[in-house]
Amino acid sequence: MGSKKNPAGYTYWLGLVMLLIIISRLFYLQIIRNDFYNFQADRIRSRTIPRAAPRGIIYDRYGVILAESKLTYELAVLPHALKDQQFVLKFLRDIKINVNRLEQRLNNKDYLPFELISVKLNLEPWQIGYLEENKQALEGVIINTRIVRHYPHNNETAHVLGYVGQIGSAELARLRNEGYRIGDIIGQSGIERQYDRYLRGVDGGQSMEVNPHGKPVSGLRFFEPVPGHNVYLTIDFALQQQVAKSLGNHKGAIVVVKPSTGEVLAMVSKPDYNPNYFTRFLSAREWQELRASDHPLYNRALGAYPPGSIFKIVTLMAALESKIDTASAFNCPGHMMLGRRRFGCWRASGHGRQNLLSGFVNSCNVVFYNLGLLLTPQKIADAAAAWGLGMTTDIDLPSETAGLMPTERWKRRQHAQEWFPGDSLNLSIGQGYLLTTPLQMAMLTASVANEQSRLYKPYVVNKVVSAEGKNISQTRPEIVHALPFSRENMDLMRRLMREAVEDGTGTNAEVRGLVIRGKTGTAENNRKDHAWFVAYGPQQRADLAMAVFVEEGGFGGVEAARMAREIFVWWDKERSR
Repeated sequence: MGSKKNPAGYTYWLGLVMLLIIISRLFYLQIIRNDFYNFQADRIRSRTIPRAAPRGIIYDRYGVILAESKLTYELAVLPHALKDQQFVLKFLRDIKINVNRLEQRLNNKDYLPFELISVKLNLEPWQIGYLEENKQALEGVIINTRIVRHYPHNNETAHVLGYVGQIGSAELARLRNEGYRIGDIIGQSGIERQYDRYLRGVDGGQSMEVNPHGKPVSGLRFFEPVPGHNVYLTIDFALQQQVAKSLGNHKGAIVVVKPSTGEVLAMVSKPDYNPNYFTRFLSAREWQELRASDHPLYNRALGAYPPGSIFKIVTLMAALESKIDTASAFNCPGHMMLGRRRFGCWRASGHGRQNLLSGFVNSCNVVFYNLGLLLTPQKIADAAAAWGLGMTTDIDLPSETAGLMPTERWKRRQHAQEWFPGDSLNLSIGQGYLLTTPLQMAMLTASVANEQSRLYKPYVVNKVVSAEGKNISQTRPEIVHALPFSRENMDLMRRLMREAVEDGTGTNAEVRGLVIRGKTGTAENNRKDHAWFVAYGPQQRADLAMAVFVEEGGFGGVEAARMAREIFVWWDKERSR
């Protein structure tokens, strides 16, 4: 007979196994996972009321404040602390505070018990006085300090600085790992966006212990916010003001750069906007003001347009480098026929007989039509590429457009067509498919202005400095390359640009006692022509190079040249001496 099974033995071993399992589980939870569950417990028993860090200050090159963080007074309500909701709501209405949204949230219990509900920003001094006098009867009502972005000069540097706003869902998904949270303020355009990681700082806050119902019990600790870094621009704000004044109410853009470094001294685009509007909810009046303007948020300085005759700088340089005789002359009767198609000159009566040099000074289209046929489109494209056309300049601003430098290969790929002689005629005078930006043309002009014929990379930020004064980042001038053109041809181009202002199409920019060199441009448009003027000066050694673009501004030798003249005169008076 087999041995009898012992039930007590089974129970003993089963109990021992269960005990070991429990001990193992306790060891795992209390020892191995101790840090994790402590963290989870802290999250359950504590809440943090954030305190935003002030964004860094943005200065111009001379220390003028262009953007700062401003302390304002905000009315907020702590729902769990309200004793008499109806009395509070009536009192706030009596001092002209809209509480409709607050009342809706309180009635619907659409809040967390520890949440501060913002009711009104920028309290008036008299409202603060009434609230302080009655604070004993207004339990749960808090006057809170809040940091908001402030642009003291309103519109005048809008497209350079940009604006800030609450982070969107797409941005949050992309930047969550960099510490951004729901409700964070982030740069939306311009320097505010490009340098947000430097400007934003590190938020602080008050950590509160809460009971199981989520109501605050006591404070745990306070984290002091760390201010963002300060940013110093290359912009000369006084020059920026003059440039804005010269452009006036015209649509367009003006870019002024320093030829020897690539620093952007001024960048104005109009229509513009007031970036202060975006630091709070837009009023109906502000929204209508923005809607009434023609794309005021669009930075035309970085946008692409047909350059018209300012591109003749490129065409002529391609001809000079191809050894086409400068004495080659062509008759201009006011147009040129190519088959049955008529290509006009800007002077309907014609210029008569013109060689390459006089054709440039007088901006004769017929001379350049002929150059377009003598040159291959690739030779013009190569000269344009040397100046960076068709590519972004990689300026430290977002949303730059590359423009378009058309080639035979591009047309076959894009339009499934061959390059026609008419395409060459259009390209030679800066029309057709060609698109350039005011910034690109300013940098092209700057490379002609500097004696070494260097093409620089443009930049807007000079340095980034911590709130304590420590240098975080310093921008140095960066040479893209030296232009691959002969010194003789570059000197000739400089001479011709001087003659264009003295005796050619750019005489409206001439000022006695100043040495201004330039080139006019008139770009055909569906409605009224665009006006261009590129120039450098105002003395023999150029301090400034600029591109003036006036959307639908007509002939480039009129308004655009006048604007450049005003800027040079101001500079000679206020800065050169």
